[in-house]
Amino acid sequence: MKRIILLLVSFAGFHPLFSQVDFKTFSFDKALEQSQKTGKLIFLQFESADCDRCNEVAAKGFEDKELGEIIQQSFICLKISAGHPDRKRIATLYNKKKEGFGSLFISGDGALVHNYPGSTTFANKYKEEIDKALTKASEGVRLKNLEKMYAEGNRVLGFLEFYMQIRKNLQLNTDTLLDEYVSLLPDDSLGSIRTFAFVISMTPILETKAYEKLGSFYAAINKKNYSSGYPLHPDIKNRIANRSLQKAIAEKDEAFALRIALFSKNIYPKDPGKAAKAYDSRLLDYYNGVNDTTHYLQQATVYYDKYYMNISVDSIRRKDTSNMNQLAKKQVPTLEKKGDSLVKRIQIRYSPETQFLSNQLDNAARKFLELTKDPFYLVKALNWSTKAVELYDSYTAENTHALLLYKNGKKEEAIAWQEKAITLKKSRGLDTKELEKELADMKKGKL
Repeated sequence: MKRIILLLVSFAGFHPLFSQVDFKTFSFDKALEQSQKTGKLIFLQFESADCDRCNEVAAKGFEDKELGEIIQQSFICLKISAGHPDRKRIATLYNKKKEGFGSLFISGDGALVHNYPGSTTFANKYKEEIDKALTKASEGVRLKNLEKMYAEGNRVLGFLEFYMQIRKNLQLNTDTLLDEYVSLLPDDSLGSIRTFAFVISMTPILETKAYEKLGSFYAAINKKNYSSGYPLHPDIKNRIANRSLQKAIAEKDEAFALRIALFSKNIYPKDPGKAAKAYDSRLLDYYNGVNDTTHYLQQATVYYDKYYMNISVDSIRRKDTSNMNQLAKKQVPTLEKKGDSLVKRIQIRYSPETQFLSNQLDNAARKFLELTKDPFYLVKALNWSTKAVELYDSYTAENTHALLLYKNGKKEEAIAWQEKAITLKKSRGLDTKELEKELADMKKGKL
């Protein structure tokens, strides 16, 4: 009798081996020059400055041979690492944060055609983004043309909407344009659900003309005619808070950040715990964003102790298992013959909450490791890294834990954890030279 074996496959992360894409490291000007000569677009991979995992995830996606052939055929491929001499210039031109990452598609005249602000292990996702870029290029959608029309005085509302949408799609600033747009709206447009929805979709910043205009829309539109989370559901409010905080950070405006934190708190009037966490989280992000080390260390100490250290690992694992089982029930299994057996295979994509929480604590612990030598804070960070490894045992969490053990005077334990991190990373086909160097330094007492 043939046996049927059920295999449940969960994909929580992947790791790179090598890339099929020939990324250049020459100057941006040379890439523009080659783009103009060949007619190819520039595929610019903007690597993260502080997230090695993000870069590894992207590199895994570029292993695909077919993707490599597509990119090489249609693009000049340029990689902008953390140390690339043109990184600051490109970040300024295309509104990328200094620690940001993602893929930019740029024409030979320097116009941003398309922006994918993320990384993925899935080659098909990059193929989708490439198709979008080529479609935009073939249709002649060029930001510079729109900028020229705007500079020449075009203020037709339909044009402004299109111009803002293109800029938003490319992750470029639209705030001044949105304020100008709402100031040009005729009074009878305030009753337009479509116009109201457009303004909301552009995510106006707190205390701007566009945000204040929302009140006039509310007064003009009957609640029954606009039921999509009327007046603003929490997701929209959080997007508004996120974008507003970016402005507070850019302008180093602590008073504005405090008002944003209060706005975030008021999103959850019926959930005091969630409200308090939202308030504290905004302030933590602000102090981190403006590199205020003193306030960041103080705020982070309270924040992670309060909201993470009392988490029950077992309860989160049970929740993850339940979620995975529910997803599995919705999938149609495939049958594969293996010898005399039929293997029923179910493939699901699920990122465990244990992994998310572990990453949060690991990142916080690593941040403290970089920012301070104060024994009090290093002990706090060690506690967080212990919890991070307990939640989800990744080589990055093991490495952080090893480094913190060493900094806290626990050399032998540190060496053991570093060896575990090396073994785990090596098992995934990844380069471990940096970890091995740290291990050697630990053993010599020179780290």
